[in-house]
Amino acid sequence: MLRITKLRVMTLLLLMPLAAGVSAPFAQTKKAAPPVKAAAVKPPSAKDPSIGVHVFMRDASKNEILVGTRIWPEHPEYNMIALQRFFALMKMLGPTFRQDDDVGYTWATKGKVAKCSIYLESAEANAKSGTGATVGCEANGVSTLSVTSDDAGHVVSLSQESGHLDDVMALFKKQLERAKSNAHK
Repeated sequence: MLRITKLRVMTLLLLMPLAAGVSAPFAQTKKAAPPVKAAAVKPPSAKDPSIGVHVFMRDASKNEILVGTRIWPEHPEYNMIALQRFFALMKMLGPTFRQDDDVGYTWATKGKVAKCSIYLESAEANAKSGTGATVGCEANGVSTLSVTSDDAGHVVSLSQESGHLDDVMALFKKQLERAKSNAHK
């Protein structure tokens, strides 16, 4: 009788992992989902409800940037692409500018620094299809401008175009230099 009990216990111990689920070494690995391509995802319209996401940054000379984008609760695939662009732009700004949440508290105050804003996924960019970006800096005498593409003959640079972030950075650098020269006067 004792042998049967040991046999039952051993069988039970062997079958428990199967009842609870396959252990990690025996589990099949799932393939990662393929990356979402911007061209395959329909951009939301200006009328779709969206949420603004903002980050404040500052450089060593105390010049300030507000970087903003939009996400749409009803468009999760597009949000992934929009946030990838947002973080890529922050990385491009990263060597000079660092995130500084205190800028949000001083944003409305005037000073001898340049204050610029970059809005990605902006319907105000007047893109014919989809979204674009706008860049504006205080103290340079120019209000917010739509980002255009030199490659396309100064047509609004669409968010989903491959060189879009390069177009954003080119306009930003131009506006920032102009604002810096006017702010320090």
